[in-house]
Amino acid sequence: MSFVEQLGTLDFSIFVGYFLVALAIGFWAGREKKQTSRDFFLTSGTLSWAVIGFSTIGASLSTEQLVGVVGFAYTHGMAVANWEWLNFVGYSLLIWVFLPIYARNRIVTMPEFLELRYGSSVRRMYAAISVLSYVFINLAGVIFSGAFLLNQMLGLEMWVGTWGLTILAGTLTIYGGMSSVAWTQVFQSVLLIGGGLLVFFLGLSEVPGGLTEIIGEGRRAHLILPASDPELPWTAMVVLAFSTGPWYFCTNQYINQNSLGAKNEWHARMGILLACFLGFFTALAYVFPGMVAHAINPNLASGDEALPFLLKTVIPTGLKGLILAGLCGAIMSTIQALINSSATILTIDLYGGRPNVKVSEKQMIRFGRWAGVAILITGAIWAPVVSTFGSIFSYFQECWFLIAAPIMAIFLLAVFWRKATNAAAAWTLGLCFPMFVLPYFLRFFEVKMNTFNIAGLVFILSILFIMLVSRWTEAPDPTKIANVLWKRSTLELPSDIVAMGYPIHRWVSIWWVITISVFVGLYIKYW
Repeated sequence: MSFVEQLGTLDFSIFVGYFLVALAIGFWAGREKKQTSRDFFLTSGTLSWAVIGFSTIGASLSTEQLVGVVGFAYTHGMAVANWEWLNFVGYSLLIWVFLPIYARNRIVTMPEFLELRYGSSVRRMYAAISVLSYVFINLAGVIFSGAFLLNQMLGLEMWVGTWGLTILAGTLTIYGGMSSVAWTQVFQSVLLIGGGLLVFFLGLSEVPGGLTEIIGEGRRAHLILPASDPELPWTAMVVLAFSTGPWYFCTNQYINQNSLGAKNEWHARMGILLACFLGFFTALAYVFPGMVAHAINPNLASGDEALPFLLKTVIPTGLKGLILAGLCGAIMSTIQALINSSATILTIDLYGGRPNVKVSEKQMIRFGRWAGVAILITGAIWAPVVSTFGSIFSYFQECWFLIAAPIMAIFLLAVFWRKATNAAAAWTLGLCFPMFVLPYFLRFFEVKMNTFNIAGLVFILSILFIMLVSRWTEAPDPTKIANVLWKRSTLELPSDIVAMGYPIHRWVSIWWVITISVFVGLYIKYW
């Protein structure tokens, strides 16, 4: 019996109810007229820490996680949890280094930050790179994996799922801007985590040996694997922790867009810290179900079939509709975040940032909406290319790891090394363009070296390249870049926030230590 034949009246009612609630929340949140482009794209300082935390999770979790990570965990076991639990490094850099600098300089987009540090040419280059990566890697991958999931579960043709998701998710985003995105993401992220945990615990009850059997033995039972491991060596985890992870959380417009719209810096930091803490549960929700599927049936034809297999076999009638709603929430939330962030960069950095050209706020908002339409259509057209990779998760990771390396090098040296120059940053950003096609060349020529290790070498070489070029090019004016360099005072909250009352239970540092201790404990236990 297929999944759709197993759905009862209650399942369909919950599924339809989800879409009605999501649409209602989105239109309610976006109902107020937006006077400025900042209102439309960032909500102008209205988001609380709880909204930021859950909406950040909603932006970062999608069918790439639901299908891809579950499938990857089915194949490789515990080591895949690093993609959730090692994120504490990137989150910490965002909380203590980058986010205070963004907030105090009233940054709207990540390219805008690079202009403050390096210059307008670097801003435009990074804006173009960001839009290209969001549309052709992130958005295309999310749309394809969402259509794949709907095909596996409901029997929908791939083209129907692709364009159905495109139209539905785009409607809310293009209508309401960031207000609609943030509030629908809160609703959807609760469904995401709750639905994933439900799959895990119901699957756990189906495995006679319990958690011990699910974790397994040998290679599958460890977070850190030997350097000789062909797929996930510990060297790859180092790259994940210090290059790809920080790139994803510290330099990514669609992740940071929520925190940039915070009420104040405390809400921004605590929201990101909440997202970091929720990473413990997202691993249980999206990594461990793959391990559950392997414990129940280790003979599936592909790891990407693990999640549909679990939904068909362990979820009882009555709950299938809830899980299906959660999966659609994952797809919707990430598509919304990608559309909004891409349109933000196109509008503010490229359209509104043209030299000697003035555009009104009304024109900016109108352009942003039409940019969202163009982005959606392009991503949907490119989506079938994802099927040329071995797995959905591989498509994302192989592309991300390589592009992340030079970008993260530029951002790190931007705040930690005052001698990094505009020319060095521009030349290093140029490395990103060949990185877009390098994964395809590596596959075509059947290069055996681990892609993650290649990304590590690119990261190190990028840092050295910036330092070398900076020594031979004009140094920046220290007075112009002082506000974007990290200093010890960056760790502290602004005095006006502290003056409002900052009792010990609101200390970001205490909650950060508690959160990090949880992840350190996990690595001690499952090393």
